[in-house]
Amino acid sequence: MSDEIKTNTGRVVGHWDGQQATQLMSELANIRQQMLKEGSGDKLIAREMPHRDQLPEDLHSFKAYHIWGCDAGGNCVVGTNANRIESIQKVRSFSLIEHH
Repeated sequence: MSDEIKTNTGRVVGHWDGQQATQLMSELANIRQQMLKEGSGDKLIAREMPHRDQLPEDLHSFKAYHIWGCDAGGNCVVGTNANRIESIQKVRSFSLIEHH
């Protein structure tokens, strides 16, 4: 699997190796800042981040909030702005409430 973070147009704008959720959160913040400076109309799509395979199958259709990625330790970058980290267990407990 590729480590590339791509925009909706397919442009490679960053990388994430799937190891640490904090790294993904930082990389996404940097990418957004760069795209803002460029005046880019490109968008980042949460469901198209690298290492989506690390997200448990039962959360693939989760819709209550964005899940940008889960690291090898089970921590997920979540939220519209990719600005929170939650454990898979916490996301899963929220998913048991009928939000999706």
